[in-house]
Amino acid sequence: MIGLLAQRHLAAPSDRAGHKAHKRRQGRKALEGQSGAISLLVAISLTLLASLASFYSARSVLVDRLASHNQSQAAQARLAAEAALAWARAEMQRQHASSQAPPVWGPGTGTAPCPAAFSGPRWQCVALQPPAHPGLPDAVAKVLAVRDLIRSPHVAQLLASASLKDGTSRAQVQAQVFIPTVAPAPPHPNTAAVVLHGCTLAAKPSTQMAASSGTSNTGASTCPTSTSPPSPGTCTPAAWTSVLGDITPDQIWAWSEAQSRNGLNALSQPARSVYWVDSPATWSQSLGSAEAPVLLVFSDQACAQRCPSMAAGVRVVGTVVLQTQCQDDRARAWHAGHIEGQLVVASGLPELQAGSRIEGRELAQAPYRLPWPAGMDARQVQRVPGSWREGGP
Repeated sequence: MIGLLAQRHLAAPSDRAGHKAHKRRQGRKALEGQSGAISLLVAISLTLLASLASFYSARSVLVDRLASHNQSQAAQARLAAEAALAWARAEMQRQHASSQAPPVWGPGTGTAPCPAAFSGPRWQCVALQPPAHPGLPDAVAKVLAVRDLIRSPHVAQLLASASLKDGTSRAQVQAQVFIPTVAPAPPHPNTAAVVLHGCTLAAKPSTQMAASSGTSNTGASTCPTSTSPPSPGTCTPAAWTSVLGDITPDQIWAWSEAQSRNGLNALSQPARSVYWVDSPATWSQSLGSAEAPVLLVFSDQACAQRCPSMAAGVRVVGTVVLQTQCQDDRARAWHAGHIEGQLVVASGLPELQAGSRIEGRELAQAPYRLPWPAGMDARQVQRVPGSWREGGP
């Protein structure tokens, strides 16, 4: 019994040592397992990071390529729009060089709806179709020409746009150009109340010229009472040029027609400012105001026999022109109604009917006096400096 206890006593330390060794081995195995798991996680993480880096690198390359492609397409669209703008300017110059009433503004042209920024009958919009550019076959371009028929019929705003056929890119550019639709008026015009062929009847703003008993009460004048009928086509428009300068009858006719076609009239907002009359019928409509005077021209066709009179009670504020072709008889016994501003007659004015009244007075800017920059060649289409820009109106 004592021996057995002794054996157990001697064996206990050895068992405890083995147990501890076993625990140490298990601990090392656990640590080795944890280390392996960590290594695995690190490896997986590094693999994922490498994959993500590769993905984003490829994505970045793709985005760069797409951006470069989009930039190239945008550049193509912009170049096509600029080419269309240059073509429109050259086309307008070509048309104006060959005609005082170019077809771009005439009846039957490609009239188009105006953008929201140009609403109302004062704006005339015409669609132009430039030819396909040989260097940009995938681009479709168009140009819209816009002008203000009241204040600036001699300025066209060209709105050019271009888009690629696949619809991926679009560009817009615009610029203003001066166009010789109306020539400049003289810098120092004749401001007399009555301007006749070869002479004038001077009148200060408060002076009136009235007629009674069938004779004209004009005061002292060096104007002849009659003129010899000229040979066909030899009438020098002295009265016309002293007031209207280089503006031609054809330009006034085209301007009047454009205002009429666009819906401008005496009651529109704004009101029509230019009237060209070919009818010999008596004129019965009052026109103009001190703030918005008009230009009323009775053409040589209307005055073929005798210029149409203005009915009693009719009041015209502005400038009235009689194209009598230097023949006094066409203005004989003419009735002026009530003119406030100026009467221009391409002959003498032998007599006025009773009740006529012509009153010279200061008015707002005449409709035919348009702003032309000093030194500009008004016979050429020229870009308005500083008007070019990208984008729509």
